[in-house]
Amino acid sequence: MNYSIIEGVIKQTIGQSMNYETEPITFQIPSNGGYNYRFNECVDQIAQLIDRYFDTHVENVERINNLVDQEVVDAMRREVKMNELDNINGGSK
Repeated sequence: MNYSIIEGVIKQTIGQSMNYETEPITFQIPSNGGYNYRFNECVDQIAQLIDRYFDTHVENVERINNLVDQEVVDAMRREVKMNELDNINGGSK
């Protein structure tokens, strides 16, 4: 099985009758600004999302910061690897 924990939970709950009250949320995603600005906004919004879901107040965002950093780095590495594979034999497929 090659899916994340969240996907596993979703797969387990599909088909179950759930009567949860929900309310929509929106995110303000910056379309400009430097990497650091966008990174910090992302970390702050994740902290706010946790606060909203669990009625808490995240004060130290260091672990969220590390998580976002790891995910961004992994995504960039995957992209580089895919670009390298695409460029084998001059990019022909």
